[in-house]
Amino acid sequence: MKLFHDLADIFYPITCPGCGKVVDRDQVWCEECFKKVWNPRLLNSSHTDHLHGCYTLCNYEGAVRQIIIQLKYGGRIDRKRAFPPLLARFPYWDRLSFCRYVIPVPLSKKKWHSRGYNQVDLMFEEWMKKAGKEYLPRGLVRFRAAETQSLLSRTERYENIKGIFHINRNVDVKGKHILLVDDVYTTGATMESAAHELKRAGAASVTGLTIASGAM
Repeated sequence: MKLFHDLADIFYPITCPGCGKVVDRDQVWCEECFKKVWNPRLLNSSHTDHLHGCYTLCNYEGAVRQIIIQLKYGGRIDRKRAFPPLLARFPYWDRLSFCRYVIPVPLSKKKWHSRGYNQVDLMFEEWMKKAGKEYLPRGLVRFRAAETQSLLSRTERYENIKGIFHINRNVDVKGKHILLVDDVYTTGATMESAAHELKRAGAASVTGLTIASGAM
């Protein structure tokens, strides 16, 4: 196995997703690019009526922003390898140990068929399973695509996303502590709407986790 990895490193070297510098296979990010984006925190504005706060790993800027956009809109599935090393270095897993079940924010059917995948699954699913979490990729369903959130005010975003999610009929979240995951946290409207539905379905608590955010 070591010989295989040594040969792979020679012919197919692992490069930092931020700058393209060759890095160790287990490292993925070079330290310089990592430090530019890394800012794990509990977002100050993320405690809402139904969401028990939301954590994020990075600032939504620079290399992380570029990689998320490439994966989300450019079909660059290979970019998914950038995220497990970030999840592995998240320093607050002890605070989330009570959340055994992980549910991603889903795409609408239209976006799913157009894209062919939910980028949130590519970012989180494999790592969460290895960490012993139960990942429920179809825990929530999305009734329709929402108008582009970036064009709306904060109030309009909440109205735009209200009632858009529904619990999957085959999923039981009653009494369970849910970790709700998404790629980017902006105003929290999407997270709040999804958390609202999970709490309506009986979840004991819903805590958020995203890869990146521009919020503090």
